[in-house]
Amino acid sequence: MSKQFETFGETIKRLRKERKMTQKMLAQGICAQSVLSRIENGVEVPNVIVLQSICQRLNVTLDQVLHSESDEIQRIKFLFSQVHYHLIHQEYQKMEELLKSSHLIDHLYLDTDFQLYYYYLGSCEYFLYQSYDASIQSLKKGLSYTYNKGKKNISPIEIQLLSCLGRVFGDTGNIEKAEFYLKTSYELIELLPGELTHFELIKAFYNYGSFLFQMKQYDQALEVSEQGILWAQQRRSYYYLEELFSLSGLICQKMHLVEESKEYLTLSTYVSKIR
Repeated sequence: MSKQFETFGETIKRLRKERKMTQKMLAQGICAQSVLSRIENGVEVPNVIVLQSICQRLNVTLDQVLHSESDEIQRIKFLFSQVHYHLIHQEYQKMEELLKSSHLIDHLYLDTDFQLYYYYLGSCEYFLYQSYDASIQSLKKGLSYTYNKGKKNISPIEIQLLSCLGRVFGDTGNIEKAEFYLKTSYELIELLPGELTHFELIKAFYNYGSFLFQMKQYDQALEVSEQGILWAQQRRSYYYLEELFSLSGLICQKMHLVEESKEYLTLSTYVSKIR
């Protein structure tokens, strides 16, 4: 039997359900729920503004929606999922090997794919080799594909790019740029719709909290770090939780909060044993 391709509306509906979004959640601030229902059922074709807004909220490009069943796109998604797995487990050497061996960049054509690629590449350059200039160049290149100042409907990957740039600039001693990127990424998290608040963003709390700690802004550093811990707990994630507990413990030490410091450092040790 020949493969049945999805209509545009069917693809929107599938992507919405995959992201566990209701029609009301997807339509909010974009169009009436009844309009979205007609779009999904193939009764109405959206105008360009509505179409772009829907795609942004789903964190996909128009090209991805129109070609979502392409074998090549599915293969790229699989490769990205492998690279992403290594990133979550902080296996940067395996990330780099996969990026190189798969020649992934030669098969990309969507802006969001290039964005992911340069985020992964910049992370490898930073964590593996402390090659700050190369990392900054890669991260900025990734950010340039979709991000502009004042943009609405920010995606999680854009926030991660901003946060990583801030962290790298901090290591180079460029305090002004570090603060700008880290603070921006932290503030943008609050603007994300609940369904897009991926657990990977916990790292942005750690990056900003660490910077504030280094700047001896202990009260604010502890606030950011504890907020990151809450985020991790709410999402039942251990991602960067050990680091956040450790950071909170060190901050409390500087603030002469002895008992709180001991508690956080104990929790950090506990998490390190169960991860």
